[in-house]
Amino acid sequence: MKTSLFPIAVLSLAIASAGCTDRKIKGPDATLGTDNNVAPVAEAGADQVVTAGSSVTLVGVGSDVDGSITSYNWSQSSGPAVTLATDDSGSASFTAPATEASVTLTFELRVSDDGGASSPADAVTVTVLPALDKFFGVATEHPDDYTQLTTYFDQITPGNAGKWGTVESTRDVMDWTDLDTAHTFAGNNDLGFKYHTLFWGQQQPAWLADLSAEEQLEEINEWLAAVKTRYPKLEMIDVVNEPLHEIPAYKEALGGDGDTGWDWLITAFELAREAFPESKLILNDYNILSLDAATEDYLALIQLLQARELIDGIGVQAHFLEQSLAADIKGNLDRLAATGLPIYVSELDINFADDARHANKLRELFTVFWEHPAVAGITHWGYRQGHMWRSEAWLLASDGSERAGLQWVNCYLAGETECDHLVPEYIPGGWSGSDDLITLEAELYDQGHGVQAAGSVVAHTDIGDWILFQDVAFKDAWDSFSVNYAKGAGNTGSISIRLDSLENANALQVQLPPTNGWSDFQTSTVDWAPVSGSHDVYVRFNEVSGVANVDWLRFGVAGAKPVANLISNGDFEQSADGWGAGWGGGALSTSAEYAKTGNRSLLASGFSSDAYATYDLTTLVEPGTSYPMIAWALHTGAAPVQITMVTKLACEGQGDQYLWISDNDAVPSQTWTKLAGTLEIPADCQVNEALMYFENTPGGTDVYFDSVQVIPPSTGEEEETDNLIKDGGFEGVVPAAAWSAWYASGTTLALSTEQAQAGSQSLKVSTRAANSNPSYDLTTTVEAGIAYDVALSVRHSGPNAAPVQLTQKLACEGEDDAYTGVAGTDNEGNPISLAAGEWHDLTGSFEVPAGCTVNELRLYFEGTPLEVETFYIDEFSVTPQ
Repeated sequence: MKTSLFPIAVLSLAIASAGCTDRKIKGPDATLGTDNNVAPVAEAGADQVVTAGSSVTLVGVGSDVDGSITSYNWSQSSGPAVTLATDDSGSASFTAPATEASVTLTFELRVSDDGGASSPADAVTVTVLPALDKFFGVATEHPDDYTQLTTYFDQITPGNAGKWGTVESTRDVMDWTDLDTAHTFAGNNDLGFKYHTLFWGQQQPAWLADLSAEEQLEEINEWLAAVKTRYPKLEMIDVVNEPLHEIPAYKEALGGDGDTGWDWLITAFELAREAFPESKLILNDYNILSLDAATEDYLALIQLLQARELIDGIGVQAHFLEQSLAADIKGNLDRLAATGLPIYVSELDINFADDARHANKLRELFTVFWEHPAVAGITHWGYRQGHMWRSEAWLLASDGSERAGLQWVNCYLAGETECDHLVPEYIPGGWSGSDDLITLEAELYDQGHGVQAAGSVVAHTDIGDWILFQDVAFKDAWDSFSVNYAKGAGNTGSISIRLDSLENANALQVQLPPTNGWSDFQTSTVDWAPVSGSHDVYVRFNEVSGVANVDWLRFGVAGAKPVANLISNGDFEQSADGWGAGWGGGALSTSAEYAKTGNRSLLASGFSSDAYATYDLTTLVEPGTSYPMIAWALHTGAAPVQITMVTKLACEGQGDQYLWISDNDAVPSQTWTKLAGTLEIPADCQVNEALMYFENTPGGTDVYFDSVQVIPPSTGEEEETDNLIKDGGFEGVVPAAAWSAWYASGTTLALSTEQAQAGSQSLKVSTRAANSNPSYDLTTTVEAGIAYDVALSVRHSGPNAAPVQLTQKLACEGEDDAYTGVAGTDNEGNPISLAAGEWHDLTGSFEVPAGCTVNELRLYFEGTPLEVETFYIDEFSVTPQ
């Protein structure tokens, strides 16, 4: 199914107005022509990338502040000569010359006005690329992938089988089985084949870490020799995968950073060139097409390799482009294309559960990719439902039916002109909440510009970037807005909320000062002027580069709290991500066939009676805590069946426990049935594994799940207060980043269960050194003119009574630093001796003067003798009065 494409490249610009005709009027900085005539200005348009043999149109614009444009003069200043056909409107057209390598043509436009003045020349470049024989390929992972592969694809990339960590997980033991399958299938069916990948920092043999750099280099050479011996005539090779994100642990063996900063990367390509001199060597990475800064970083690597003639193609992964704008994608493709190298869209998937939304986005991006002159091929990352890395990106259903997006691709690649009728109309489902509130998870935005949906947050937020939530249903009682965000050091940025259009005035603007790091999330809450009805919500990022990482945004009634749920994806409206297929064979996907709430549910199909539909709770549950668990289930069997909700609990030093949380051996057909129970985590359990899953349903029965909840007794979000101390109860995982030993090293800070005034943990201060004072930095969280109450509990190990004094350091701009005792002192500011081995409640207060620009405000502990080996801090709060 090899297909050549010769697109007609036409870039149109609107022709500007001729301007004012009164020659007595001119701008104060205008350049004067003959007789005080202001010279006109020519604009030759944007640079273009086109295919050899295609028709190219240049559209020029002329403007004149004191007259009108009378003529346009195009000329060619560099590159193979072409014949320009021009007209009176400023357009010029030509046929791109035939070429076997990238060539650049430069054209200049000059315009003249009705006063006889001519403009300076304005230049435009047209990069002409050779016509490419494009392919549409697929990544293979499962034996069944080969069954219908040749129906849809003409190229193969083994998704996992060629990675070093897969082939040689045990030193000197090579497993080529799955790689041989893919390579042999490609050869037998005249399909293109790309090897993926020789070097990748993530999936590499674990045993390499224990070797010296010299030994690692020996193993690298053995690895390359083994691949060369087995596959001596590879057409294409992803030499290094994700160098900007996953640097190999054996980097030093390849030369480390070196003079270029990337010597290891250059060495990897040099070794690959030596081993595979006839292969096309490709670099591959992700987030390149959606982020301008990432494109710049990637181009720097490409240019290092290109200068040494080591690279033959550019790989750009196409994961996570669901919310990107097609214009942004094309712009970054153009920048990469200017290198003259072919581009391989290496890992395309569109992870939308809604068929119409999936088909619309696939059509939009596939068209941009396929019609771009520099793109030599597109590889879809899997294609079969239930066997995809991203659960909702499948093209072919488990029953063999083609998804609408695949039907459109088939039609389009066949050269048909009427394919759009195959793409269903997509009507955004909108966003709705309860009567009290709505939470918008930031990473699930509908459209965005310049940002990255990274896990559960939106990142890379710079000035002018934005995200959009379409059709948000507001309640007129909602009077509060909150945003949960994290920000490292730097200047304060802001977000603005604009309704219905990005061009509208701000409905709200919220300042986002630094928190205690890019992973320290805090919530800012402000008043919201109530509105009603449905509105598109634009969130614009303002003022600084690196505004914040945003987790969620919330509109609602002041003080309203959401229902907590440890299952981050229990409604299945977006995808089945986070859920595993367990041990029962079969596949998981979302389905619109049935839904308890919303529009979709989780479909578990083709399983045996073993465990299926699993969710990992290991890092989410805590000892000594009870968790109510709820799930709704429906099956399509002819008779009642058994469905059991189970947890596997593995505690350190104890045998694994399998707990039936809820078991119903007579779930009726076609009826939503509730499964409910409680998971108890013993107080003495150090949790090694906690897994929720379902089992005992007869094999082959399709089961749907919806509204799955594991409810914690409380969460940090539920317990939001005005306390400026992050986790002042010390019930989290690690002390907040704002804690430090301050003046000198030598003091250890750690959470401890040895003592607790409340809850189960406190902050333990031990291994103490002179002048090393545990402190908490409040610089970015206090405000001038505000007084604060302080309360805390302390306990020390003695052996004798001793002080544990809390002191404040305040540094205001232009003033001397001030040090004041806050708690643990008498009325005259002298430290109080506290008895050993018991908890003491300390209180105090401080005020930030109204005229103070706070350069530093820090609370710290001092005065405790070094013979007191340990003291504990708990229930620490700083709250505005």
